[in-house]
Amino acid sequence: MFDRTVCFLIIAAGLRAETRLQTIEGYPVVNGVYINGHGPYRFLLDTGTQANEIDWELARSIGLQPEYRVELATATGTTLVGGGRGIEVALGSVRASNAEFLYLDLRSVLLVSADIQGILGEEFLARFDFLLDLKNDRLDFGEIEPEGIRVKLRTIDGLPSVFTNLGWLVLDSGADHLVLFGGEPTKATHLLRTASGFMKVGLSRPKSLIIEAQAIARTESVAVPRRDGSQADGLLPARLFRSIYVSNSKGYATLVCSNCIPAKPQQGQKITKYNTISRKGD
Repeated sequence: MFDRTVCFLIIAAGLRAETRLQTIEGYPVVNGVYINGHGPYRFLLDTGTQANEIDWELARSIGLQPEYRVELATATGTTLVGGGRGIEVALGSVRASNAEFLYLDLRSVLLVSADIQGILGEEFLARFDFLLDLKNDRLDFGEIEPEGIRVKLRTIDGLPSVFTNLGWLVLDSGADHLVLFGGEPTKATHLLRTASGFMKVGLSRPKSLIIEAQAIARTESVAVPRRDGSQADGLLPARLFRSIYVSNSKGYATLVCSNCIPAKPQQGQKITKYNTISRKGD
């Protein structure tokens, strides 16, 4: 388990802090990240990654030494990496103390942008309430109440997950396709990119995605094997929405989309909202 001890200065004071984003091929990237006072650096924001990650060469250059080694698991496999604790992260006026980072080769992330030097994952983001506004290239920290589809958050494998007609999906700003675990295998035609490398995958026929009785999109999906012990059913790309607001302090998310419409049930089916479902473990 990661230690998320930190002062919620912005939330407690009722203030908001805004940081500009750059969206590159749908991936949110921020400038101005400082690690133990060193920087500024350029990091990818990834709600689908539990750990913070930093390029191992940069980590070594600023005096970060591996304190342990751990097996990092992603949708495409596992890799052994070093890591350290007790690190301070600053992004604009937001600071997190006692953060934990993994030190690894980020070659797959460099294909998004060659100057990205790390990833801020849920170990950092879960300390705050935040609005990830992909339409207006903005990241806001603090209490906000956008209009949209409000859904309950469930933490699965340390990641924020929402209930859909396709099961529990991890809300993932680092995913470029809808990913379903254990889905029907298809002919490999694309490369799925993660921190542990690449995996050949195939795109299935388009599926309807429904959340809280709202039709979000009809989109192709990628089927990958389910990891042992994982309770999530797949990955939900944040890029399907104009913005997402995550209230970690209150346990819900608000999803804002452009073309959501009430879902029409198929013959013999019933569109059910999460709040009317009793699920084990909630």
